[in-house]
Amino acid sequence: MKIFLNLLKIAIFILALWILTQNSGQYVDIQIFRTSFLNVNLLVVILVTLTVGAVIGAVFMALSVIQARAEIKDLRNKNQQLLRELENLRNVSIDDIPDEEMPQLDAPAAQPEPHTNT
Repeated sequence: MKIFLNLLKIAIFILALWILTQNSGQYVDIQIFRTSFLNVNLLVVILVTLTVGAVIGAVFMALSVIQARAEIKDLRNKNQQLLRELENLRNVSIDDIPDEEMPQLDAPAAQPEPHTNT
């Protein structure tokens, strides 16, 4: 699988280089908000756009990873707390539990006495 992914990356890189060389002689005018850039090489525009997009994507991905790690840490802490509580409950004797904490069982229903033929 890794070999396939590496080959795919190489193919995309070669395709990007081919597209960039096809557009290397073209110049464009760019207007960003109220600022105008005249006669900018299209190669530069494509590279800057890709770089800005990659940086923005990396920032969002990093935020997502940080959030996921924080959630994992919280879940591990809760799991440890529950394991400690379970271990404490295993070590408690029934005699140590006060009567008010013990659940009250309903009295069993009266059983009819067996009928004898005498």
